[in-house]
Amino acid sequence: MMNDSLFIKLSESIKQRKEIFLLTITDCDMHELIGFKALLLPMGEFYADSPSPISLQQMIMNHAEKLVRKKRSGTFTFTWNGSLVECFAEYFPVPIHLIIAGAGHVCEPVARIGKMLGFYVTVIDDREDFANRDRFPHVDEVICQSFLHFFKKTEITAQTYILLLTRGHKYDVLSLQELLNRKEKPAYIGMIGSRRRISGVFEQLKGDFPNESFDQLFTPVGLDIGAQTPEEIAISILAEILKLKNQSSGSSLSLMIRKYTKLGFREGAIKWNSFT
Repeated sequence: MMNDSLFIKLSESIKQRKEIFLLTITDCDMHELIGFKALLLPMGEFYADSPSPISLQQMIMNHAEKLVRKKRSGTFTFTWNGSLVECFAEYFPVPIHLIIAGAGHVCEPVARIGKMLGFYVTVIDDREDFANRDRFPHVDEVICQSFLHFFKKTEITAQTYILLLTRGHKYDVLSLQELLNRKEKPAYIGMIGSRRRISGVFEQLKGDFPNESFDQLFTPVGLDIGAQTPEEIAISILAEILKLKNQSSGSSLSLMIRKYTKLGFREGAIKWNSFT
């Protein structure tokens, strides 16, 4: 069982969007070591739940290095003081940081479903009546601030996904001007809007960024599933984010099997099974 100080450290790392490994000795000839837990950050910081010999800590860190490099969970074994030690390393990756600019009616289901997917969700709006904890009790951050100031200062990494759901194209333009001027680039920028609104935004931006490809800008936002309601739009948007994150096609999973069933039961089944 993890002690309080280790649990707090793990929670803080996840909250601060830092990747971390939880290490647990699962088997050992020295039975008193079974259940020993420690935290390991990729930069080499090591935190144990109880005092332990430096030589044991170093052996754990050395043998965990391969998993740390590959950023994945796994089990490794090593010999320490003549005893065989088995250790499990559980990887806690940096969660996607989903920033939703504009706390209107579409934002609520996007934020709610984003949290269900395990994202770290930040809601930003410059109106106190919209950006408050009463409306968004379950998200990680609710910030009442101008979009301009927020996007000038906020941290952006390859795990940052940004949604522009603002109430007007001028706020989209201001936000995008700041984001495009940043050296750091997010994984995704999605912007909601009609064709006219999107056209107006691009027209204003092209003057300031004539060489910009806008490859990271997804607009109209979401996958084409005929979404109408805020909840349907939220699913469309988050499906597009998952498609990009997982580098998937976004096509129906049934398409392939339908192709093979047209060949007939026997031949199609053989081809399908060999494919899978």
